[in-house]
Amino acid sequence: MEEVSLENVIRRCGDFNRFQLIHYIFLSFLTLSSGINGFYYVFGLAEPDFSCRLSSNYSTSKCEDINGSTCNEFVYDRTIFGRTFTEEAGYVCSKAIKKTWLSTAYEIGAFAVLVTGSIADKIGRRKMIQILTIGLFSITVLTQALLQFVKMNINSKFILLFINQVVSAIDGYCIAFLLLMELTSSTHTSFACSLTLVAYTIGEVLLTIFAYVSRDWLLLKWIISIYFSISLPYLYFVPESPYWLLARKKYHELEICLRKMAKMNGRSEDRWLSLYNQLVDDTRLTEATTNEGKPTKRKFLRHLSRLAICGFIEFVTMLSYTKISYRLAAANGTFSPYWDFIIGAVVEAIGYLIAGALITTLLGRKYSLISFATLTSICVFIIPFIMKSYPLATVIVSQLGKLSVSSTVCVAWIYVPELFPTSMRGLANAVFVFLGSFGSILAPIIDEALSDKYVRISFYVYSGLIIVLVLIICTLPETRNHSFDDEEDRNDVTQTGEANIQM
Repeated sequence: MEEVSLENVIRRCGDFNRFQLIHYIFLSFLTLSSGINGFYYVFGLAEPDFSCRLSSNYSTSKCEDINGSTCNEFVYDRTIFGRTFTEEAGYVCSKAIKKTWLSTAYEIGAFAVLVTGSIADKIGRRKMIQILTIGLFSITVLTQALLQFVKMNINSKFILLFINQVVSAIDGYCIAFLLLMELTSSTHTSFACSLTLVAYTIGEVLLTIFAYVSRDWLLLKWIISIYFSISLPYLYFVPESPYWLLARKKYHELEICLRKMAKMNGRSEDRWLSLYNQLVDDTRLTEATTNEGKPTKRKFLRHLSRLAICGFIEFVTMLSYTKISYRLAAANGTFSPYWDFIIGAVVEAIGYLIAGALITTLLGRKYSLISFATLTSICVFIIPFIMKSYPLATVIVSQLGKLSVSSTVCVAWIYVPELFPTSMRGLANAVFVFLGSFGSILAPIIDEALSDKYVRISFYVYSGLIIVLVLIICTLPETRNHSFDDEEDRNDVTQTGEANIQM
């Protein structure tokens, strides 16, 4: 006999048909913009070739003139990157550290996910996506207008660009990611998530094209905003998550959502409505014997250790991802920075697709994550042995490392939400991303702080951390083909209800 669950109701309404595909396409436009915003500083804040204006050909330093005095005026080469904010602000030599504040600003903005994820569990995925998208667009356009049309000194421009960078990170990507998973059954969540992550890499490619065409840091910001405005009309049509509606007991809205899904997918009422009504009746019957509120607190405490483990997974993964993606390939100089970035994005997309396919096999989520993490550790360990003497081999190993760490990211982003019930899935995902942001911030800081003599030690440390991560992942359960229905919630509710009856 078929289990009475929302997962099976969605299967009867069509769990991978026209309804899902249409929303997957339009939600991908939102995730594309996150990939564009996330890497803006790679080109907008790029450091062009430069030299001291007063130095001669005999000067051995870009930062000093022929007399060895600190240079205060520079000549910049716009051949590759065009006009960057680094040039306009003069953030080179002793002032170079200031531009890292603007790249860090984006990661600081990403910390807001800890709040937005928790709020999304309360007000819904749809409302949160709408609020974040409209708010991001409005504030970034306002700051860009001020930068464009108001005369100000470089410090004022820095403050406005800093605000712009912070707000650019407060987007609906994580919430859209959850929504894509919750619009289908567990059979197709891997496809939905892989699609979202691949869309992110397409955003990286689009950014590269925009940067190549614009060759100006502020014009690039405007092109990004114009692209972003294209997705705004879709916000009216964003659906709500059926799983969230059931978890919040919004049965009327849930039925409307399922009717739209079934109608668009060409499924008649007699295929799903009776099972849905039985699901609602069973849920209401269980509710009648429960004491609300207590199971939620108990459930959060029970998942606290798992939250910490998942946070560590993302921290180490993003530490490694940033190390491989931003430092090695860019510093190698074998290819044009534009081609290097596009190649990296393509490799990343391939990694996501491979991961999306592998997790549907017998390896599942858990052992796929272990396999990709192990391969990443091997690549990170090998790199310091070849990076000085074999530049081409370093690029190949780095790209293999990027493929494996991208696959690790993909599996982790699918695996972690499946480890938690709907009522706290947004919060769990927020903690996951929040701690990962520290890894993204820490990796470049460590590289800048260490001299060339000691930087190779960081590779060994990262490789060791990944091995520790693999051992910790072994303690987690497998989630392949597990329903998004809150079985744990229902068990808690039933147990509480039985306890109340006995009392």
